[in-house]
Amino acid sequence: MAKGLEALLGANLDVTKEVYIPRLKTTFTVKALTNAETAKARLRATTGKDNVDAMTLSYVMISMACVDPDFNDKALKAHYGASDDVDCVGKALLPGEVQKLTTEISTLSGFGNEEELLEEAKN
Repeated sequence: MAKGLEALLGANLDVTKEVYIPRLKTTFTVKALTNAETAKARLRATTGKDNVDAMTLSYVMISMACVDPDFNDKALKAHYGASDDVDCVGKALLPGEVQKLTTEISTLSGFGNEEELLEEAKN
């Protein structure tokens, strides 16, 4: 059997990672987003004619990929006076935390520096 086929047959799309948030002195658990989830996130962040708002896209990605905490939690939304899960992300996190989580989610979802990943795989 070919290596690529063998790898795909044994692959698991359910990939998670813990990301430490220093200000909160805790970790968030994030998961990789599927193609369908990524498309849904882009659609939710699109305003006007094909204009994707980058900040909104980050908030949506975090909301969708965050396993713990759940930004759709009723008490969490009430605490921050948020109208929905995406608004809660924007109100609860600092810009650097948004950046850190978005980067980790993107990497888990297959977006990243291929050269670094190749070096890591070799070692």
